Amino acid sequence: MVWNMNGPNEFERSIKEALEPYEVPYNSADWAQLERNLVQSSANGRVNRSGFYALLLGGSIAAASSIFAILSPTSSYTDGGAMNGATSMDAMPVRAEVSTRTIVAQQEPIQEPVSAPAILVMTKNDQTQLVRSEPMAIAAPVKPKMEVGAGKGSPMVRPSMTEGCPGTLIEFAAENLPEEGIYLWNFGDGSFSNKPTPNHAFAKSGSFEVMLSHSSSGGGNIHNKPAADRILIYEAPEASFSTLKQEYDNTVPSVHFENRSMGGRSYEWDFGDGATSAIAHPDHVYKKGGLYTVKLTVTNNNGCVDRTERTVRIDRDYDLLATKTFSPNGDGVDDLFIPEALKTLGVKFNLSIFQAQTGTLVYETTDPQRPWNGRISNKGEPCASGDYVWMVEMKDGEKLGGTYNGSLNLVR
Repeated sequence: MVWNMNGPNEFERSIKEALEPYEVPYNSADWAQLERNLVQSSANGRVNRSGFYALLLGGSIAAASSIFAILSPTSSYTDGGAMNGATSMDAMPVRAEVSTRTIVAQQEPIQEPVSAPAILVMTKNDQTQLVRSEPMAIAAPVKPKMEVGAGKGSPMVRPSMTEGCPGTLIEFAAENLPEEGIYLWNFGDGSFSNKPTPNHAFAKSGSFEVMLSHSSSGGGNIHNKPAADRILIYEAPEASFSTLKQEYDNTVPSVHFENRSMGGRSYEWDFGDGATSAIAHPDHVYKKGGLYTVKLTVTNNNGCVDRTERTVRIDRDYDLLATKTFSPNGDGVDDLFIPEALKTLGVKFNLSIFQAQTGTLVYETTDPQRPWNGRISNKGEPCASGDYVWMVEMKDGEKLGGTYNGSLNLVR
């Protein structure tokens, strides 16, 4: 078959016109290149028809993607229109393959159906038909969405408590972080720790933000995570007191404790001799001389505590002003015995006198006007000379309550 040297013939124009209504993308530059190739081939006097089809479809494939029209490799034509390698059109195999394209977005594949391409098919009568096949969607595999930390909870910083007092020990722990990583805790008060689960005591009151910086052992990203809540440290009271000794004639020597604490609600005193008190400003009688460490514990409304202590010196034992000797011989001097303080204190008491060696009770009274006269129960035989022990049980509450005792030498 001889092609028109002056441009596309009727057959070529019909092919072009037949392709234009379809959705195969059209590019004018591709058609111009096609026409130049056709003119050049015509100038040489020979054009292979199958080559023309391939060129035509090649331009369309480059623009529309994945469109193929495959003709039998034996259907080659000469300028005379005869078929090489085939005796009739019945023996000529024709095969068409259709594909669609899938557009993949940057993050997730998105399937976009496209219109079916036009397929060029030869018939027995040496005519060309355009056949449009049904579109076929090719679904691209969709990857499942992966969330950061999937299968794990978010990293959390948890303190054992979020409110406390100065000096309270608080434990900090990190959840959903590997233990083998590198830890740096910033407690917000100028203190740091590199332990996975540190303990920290805040020395002063205030509101503190605790921050944990964590990275893997081999390096990489550093994760900064603050504690879920700020740590609130309440103000503590300030414990303080002073002492004043009260030693006057014919009175019980005692010590007055003046409470000078700030911000306290309740108070607890330890006088160092086994006695205690909850009074804000107590008085205390020390029965024995010596050094005593007095401790004061102050608690405020938030439950915060402060403590302080001082040393008190007691010069001599307190014996209720009792004499050391007793001579009941009727001369009017030391004929009777009773601790002198019991006459003036005006408190309830119980006086007991025992023989020192045997522990035998020889006299007992609750009346300050009935002293011991040196006889058993004040009416029997005179007691022998020697050592005796007296004991007074006082029932005067905080100040004088307790037991007092001393020794006495009876002389005839």
